[in-house]
Amino acid sequence: MFHLLSEGHIEKIKAEVAKESEHDEFDQKSSIFHHILRSDLPEPEKDPARLKREAFALLAAGTITTAATLALTTYFILENPKTETRLRNDLKEVTACYPKQIPRWADLERIPYLTGCIKEGLRLARFMRRNPRISPDHELQYKQWTIPKNTPVGMSIAHLHMDPEVYPEPYRFIPDRWIGDVDPRAHRNLVPFVKGSRNCLGLK
Repeated sequence: MFHLLSEGHIEKIKAEVAKESEHDEFDQKSSIFHHILRSDLPEPEKDPARLKREAFALLAAGTITTAATLALTTYFILENPKTETRLRNDLKEVTACYPKQIPRWADLERIPYLTGCIKEGLRLARFMRRNPRISPDHELQYKQWTIPKNTPVGMSIAHLHMDPEVYPEPYRFIPDRWIGDVDPRAHRNLVPFVKGSRNCLGLK
């Protein structure tokens, strides 16, 4: 389904760009694909197959991951009546005027238990696989270890998120672990959007 949507959208944009003249003003609502097709990138970089893969990555990253995380977080909240009741009580004041007035993001951020629920959902749901990196030409030095060239190096988000020394009872949904005196390692290990140059595009 994603591939079909991507293909149709890209063909439509290609037709729009082909009709433009050098003097036309670009539409302010242009997409990333308008930008790529108007650019001076080599033609192979504008190949429909390549653009379709990019479209699939953008659509999937912005929908599937978010939906899965929200679904799992909602399940854990509703599965435990104490968790659900506490969260509803904490949200009562800030949502008193809803739906006439949508709560401000700044007000929601001030609710510790809501933040705890969100972080626990991210911790348990986001086991995205990370491709290892390789240094083909040089050895790498990390502290006292020398890593030979051409050695795949990577990290496992699952191991970071489920470390029992950092998160006691790691398979349980415990929002309170993020409230009060939080172990600094808990924040360090929480990397649901990955780190470094290949982190989630939505954070850039």
